[in-house]
Amino acid sequence: MATNFTRFDAAEFLDSEEMIAAYLTEALAKNDPAQVITALGTIARARGMTKIAQDTGLGRGTRPSTAC
Repeated sequence: MATNFTRFDAAEFLDSEEMIAAYLTEALAKNDPAQVITALGTIARARGMTKIAQDTGLGRGTRPSTAC
């Protein structure tokens, strides 16, 4: 009999500001930029990109310009 597994997504468990803060604190403690980037992406999924865009005043398609 085959066992079916579902993919783990930490974003499903980041349902409060306290959980998000703890998750980000742990990622920062690892002192690994890749871990921090992954954590920020997970937090973005947990909060929803639309909410982040609204909170920051940026549109979803807006990206910071790197041109001088």
